Amino acid sequence: MALREAVLIAKKRGETREFMHGPGTICNFVIYCLGFVALVRIKRVTRVHCFPAWIEREAADALADLRAIASGSGISRELWVFLPRGRFRFFRVTHTELIELSRDGSVMPEKPGPAIQAHPARAGPEAAPPVQPVHAGAGVTPPVQAPPPERSVGEKPL
Repeated sequence: MALREAVLIAKKRGETREFMHGPGTICNFVIYCLGFVALVRIKRVTRVHCFPAWIEREAADALADLRAIASGSGISRELWVFLPRGRFRFFRVTHTELIELSRDGSVMPEKPGPAIQAHPARAGPEAAPPVQPVHAGAGVTPPVQAPPPERSVGEKPL
């Protein structure tokens, strides 16, 4: 059911090709979009509310497989998380993090997180000015996947 629903979503983004499921299969399907391809893996989870850090732990094997795929400006490695109530959450997989996407593949704006209060500065002659509370994720733009450094054929990696 999850795969059938995912393919319907994927077809709205571009042309799709499904892979036969078997041992060693990394992706469930590929989406050919204008200017890039998206390699997609679907993962069912048991929690309705899940955060990227939890997904990193829960789907560690799937994420390791996706991260083994070559990255570049024309490749989007994606993990689509199927939630218990039949909904999806979409993530672009970079080398270091998960970036949440909308159904159409565009990057979702970050939701303001809880306020993080730094420890108050000590009073004294060299006391630093008080630190203002900061909202987690405020003003942070998710990084774009950087293309790998170019190498010529036969060049040995460092």
